Amino acid sequence: MSLLNTVLRTLKGFLNDAADSVQDPSRDARQIVRELDESIGKAENSLIEIEAQVSTQQSKRDLADQKAHKYEEGAKRALQSGDETLAREALTAQSAAETERDALNAELVALEPSVATLKDQIGQMRQRRNDLNSRSTILQAKQEIAKAKDTAATALGGIGGKNLSEDFAKLEDKVNLSNARSDARLNSADDKSGKALDDKLAELTRGPSIDDRLAAMKKQINGG
Repeated sequence: MSLLNTVLRTLKGFLNDAADSVQDPSRDARQIVRELDESIGKAENSLIEIEAQVSTQQSKRDLADQKAHKYEEGAKRALQSGDETLAREALTAQSAAETERDALNAELVALEPSVATLKDQIGQMRQRRNDLNSRSTILQAKQEIAKAKDTAATALGGIGGKNLSEDFAKLEDKVNLSNARSDARLNSADDKSGKALDDKLAELTRGPSIDDRLAAMKKQINGG
């Protein structure tokens, strides 16, 4: 069992390392915003459906209310004309219309708060979405800055196995060594051709230097 736990822990470590290596914070932040947009869209579709139901119920309620008033007026006219039977029938229809109207109104009273609550929730979701979107933009900018800093650190400090200064110094050493070899070859060629000896002999017959001339002039001026 201990060996199995060790193997499982190792596998989990590999998986977590792989997840960390492919994780992109700014990309994941943008995905969160997209998922929130999708949720807002679903909520808005639900709101449209509920508002359509509310509108339908309101129309039915208003129609039932109109029927109730119509049958009430009809009952009055029937009584005025002395037709009590017709008046009774109209009052029965009025009662049925009022019952339907009251039932529809009760449904609306229960439904309208849900509509208001859903609208408020969608508003909060939109505000949250806008806030996360702004933070996502800032996060992406910070990530780009971090990448730039990492690149600069790699170039300046040799992070990640790269030491550019050391590599450049090696190139300079190669060039200096090449120049030294060339100078050595030239000196060797001069020695073989006798040029070096000629230069030494010419130095013996060369006139006084500027320093010698300056010293002699000072001595002459001072009365020496």
